[in-house]
Amino acid sequence: MTSEGSGIGPAGEEGEATLPHTPPFGIKAVHPGDEPPVTPPGDEEEPRRRDRPAGNGLAAMASTIGVVLAIMGTFLPWIVVDHPDGTVERLIGWDVALDAVLVLVTGLVASVVAGALWIGQRGLVHKLVLLVAGGVLLAITGVEISDIRAVDAASSLDRSIGSGLPVVAIGGVLLLGGALLDRGRWSLGGR
Repeated sequence: MTSEGSGIGPAGEEGEATLPHTPPFGIKAVHPGDEPPVTPPGDEEEPRRRDRPAGNGLAAMASTIGVVLAIMGTFLPWIVVDHPDGTVERLIGWDVALDAVLVLVTGLVASVVAGALWIGQRGLVHKLVLLVAGGVLLAITGVEISDIRAVDAASSLDRSIGSGLPVVAIGGVLLLGGALLDRGRWSLGGR
């Protein structure tokens, strides 16, 4: 049996009354009748804010829409050929194999950067990738459109530009716009 002191709790080895439980982490116990400990005004710590960069939603949205349009344009008709017998042939991007693969790979690389913009990353590398991707898409569509117009002038076939090339070009413009809308620094050390 334990001997009890003044009725507060079990007595310790020296006969002093101890509380049955000591609060952890240096918290002082408040006995009945004691005033609760209050921190002096002005000593309160402000909650730590996470240093997070400002939103980059506009650049991320423009880049994402540009990527979707570039990849979607690969599967749309690039060339529409009207034959003399009245039939219409539509050649999608995959019928122009090398250019379609370049557009698709460029779109996939730009999609990685667009995803990075959504999670708040930014910087010169992101901008450069988007600028190069947009430039490649515009260059491919420019070359294809000039090829269509050159063959159209030299042959008896009536060839016209399909809906896929303008869609890819708009995707390239949006990727360029996403690079310009990115709020990151235009230097290598910036985040």
